[in-house]
Amino acid sequence: MQNELVTTTSKKKIAFVVEFNVVKGYYPLERTAILAKLLKDEEEVYIFLKQCGQEAIEIFTDLQLSPILFDQLDELKTQLRNLGPDLIVQDGKDTIVEQVEQIRPFCKTLVHFDDFGEGGELADGNIHALFEEVRENTARNILGGTYAFAVKDTLKSIASSRVSNELSDPPHIVVAYEDGDENNLTYRTLRHLTQLQIPLKITIAIDSQYKHSIEDLQMMVLSRRNTKLLKDEQALEKLLPEADIVICNANYTPYKVASVGIPCITAAQNERELNNAFPREHHGFIHLGLGRKMKQSNIQNAVMELLLHEARRERAVRKQFQLEIHENNEVLKSLLLDFAYERHNIVSL
Repeated sequence: MQNELVTTTSKKKIAFVVEFNVVKGYYPLERTAILAKLLKDEEEVYIFLKQCGQEAIEIFTDLQLSPILFDQLDELKTQLRNLGPDLIVQDGKDTIVEQVEQIRPFCKTLVHFDDFGEGGELADGNIHALFEEVRENTARNILGGTYAFAVKDTLKSIASSRVSNELSDPPHIVVAYEDGDENNLTYRTLRHLTQLQIPLKITIAIDSQYKHSIEDLQMMVLSRRNTKLLKDEQALEKLLPEADIVICNANYTPYKVASVGIPCITAAQNERELNNAFPREHHGFIHLGLGRKMKQSNIQNAVMELLLHEARRERAVRKQFQLEIHENNEVLKSLLLDFAYERHNIVSL
């Protein structure tokens, strides 16, 4: 009598730990929600979210996800000790060594996203969307590439709805400095754009992270036709369907623009963004360097270059689409499953 071999595959426990960071904005929470939703039908998925307000919670509840809230590291340690996850995925915060050392005993594998702290060196994998140019001293656990940006379904829908890259009449420029705009590049950019003596439609995207007074912006908006402010938590997303050119910071926002396919001009809000290698010419962007040193002539020339040369706009969009950012979610899902199942043939992407 032949014995039948019965194999059973138990689900892996995957715990996401995410924390809002003012420098990185809300995107790491969005990435966590996207990936958790992708994995939860196949594996046991848990989300641990550090308390930071209702807006953060809604990023998860909008996708029918229920995060477990915590305030202190001790609370998190207790939860993770009781859970015993196979994989912990951390996003949002640059970690310190002590924090990682306290969590490490409770899991087999530890993966971080965009962790520039010393704790990131202790992870089994540190996946960077905000990657720098390759350096000789890059840590061995860093996996850096454009695939590390998880894409919201709304961005995919906007991309499919854009049927043409022909300019509107007048051309529509969207200005969106997300993630705090610490040096008020919104005001600086609008002031420079108002000096262009050509017909333009300009919309300024403002969300709750914009900490400056909007009175000066409103005064400039009133001084020029076809110029307005849009205050909304999803201001950029609401404007992308009709934007001809986007001017933005050099953090995660260029990925959002590239996933839709729109000519884009970027300016770094700080030195960290200045080091990000993604929003550059070889990916279709016009990069102006550090925003607080941005000259009026530089941004005006960049705008005119895109407005006057259809081939330049087409090249920008073609380079963005060549990145195949819409495929990223499945790539990241597979990569996290490789870590969860301890597959050792992981190839750096």
